[in-house]
Amino acid sequence: METIRPIRESELDELIDLLCAVHNPEGHERYRGYMEGDPTWCPSQTPVIVVGGRIVSTLRIWDRWVHLGATPVRMGGIGGVTTHPDYRQRGIATRLMEHAAEYMRDDGYDLGLLFTMIAAGFYRRLGWNCVPLMGFHARLSRPPQPGRSALEVLPFDESRDLEETVALYQRYNAGRSGSLLRPRPYWDYAPSRVRGVLPTAVVRGSAGLSGYINWESDDGAEVYEVAYESGPALDALVQYLLDECAAAGVTQIHGEIPHSHPFVDALVTTADADLGITGDSSMMALPFDLDSLIAKAVPEAAESVRELPDDLMCRLLFGESSGRDIEPILRARGISLEAGEVRQLEEWFPRREVIFWEPDHF
Repeated sequence: METIRPIRESELDELIDLLCAVHNPEGHERYRGYMEGDPTWCPSQTPVIVVGGRIVSTLRIWDRWVHLGATPVRMGGIGGVTTHPDYRQRGIATRLMEHAAEYMRDDGYDLGLLFTMIAAGFYRRLGWNCVPLMGFHARLSRPPQPGRSALEVLPFDESRDLEETVALYQRYNAGRSGSLLRPRPYWDYAPSRVRGVLPTAVVRGSAGLSGYINWESDDGAEVYEVAYESGPALDALVQYLLDECAAAGVTQIHGEIPHSHPFVDALVTTADADLGITGDSSMMALPFDLDSLIAKAVPEAAESVRELPDDLMCRLLFGESSGRDIEPILRARGISLEAGEVRQLEEWFPRREVIFWEPDHF
């Protein structure tokens, strides 16, 4: 007989063994830290399916807050969706996802988010909606030349830099659509550390820390996150990254940051690089009460957009698409808007720079 229920703390070893068997044989410490090293975790956020006394499927709900447009909303991040190979193709994961959605709805979450590693159709059939994210790829025609910047860039030092980094993150990402709210304890959680939330290098001057970058070199340079407070700080981060790439002979730089972001523009201009625009359609959203969500994020629009499709509303609410962007899609779906309605949608839902920083993925 199949049972869906929260994990019991006495079963954590069995749960971790399942996760390791399916995802990462060396992940015992990582997966234990996801629970024991995260004070926000509770057993109800890790439902399991038990068959014949054996845990055969599980997932994790991450209790977080995310900016929807400029509005913070409570978000449940779905991660670690796992089914033992012997029990696949039986609808078990579907039932577990339905259970998780019901739990989040009942517990007052505004929105579910996940990043799928499988075909999105599985989640679309369960009501989830794709919200594409933009990225960039910069190809340097020659190794970058060393340069000088007005500000000093130093390796990140936790004892010296962490508190100023936390404060800068909060200022830089206030109202940035897609970014998580990171309360101070978040930076110390074991999952945050495992996923590399701490910067690689920081910009420091007489006034203190004014920028940071999180990146690593693996098949080129991958930029995970940046923040800065001034043009000189931005220039210093770009020159630092190019100097590091020059030392390593790296000519490919990429990241899940929109090509329109000032860091990408400065990088491409300084290095005379060829810019490629990339994308990621793995982020999916599930509003639990769309009318309520619209009322929180754009209250003036609440009475006028109830008939729009859920998938397009998710894109509008994040700002991935503007009202004008979705008008031809609506027309192709047989929904016609007057010119004045399109202008109103554009005013309510402008296109925004949507960034879900890589270290926050669950």
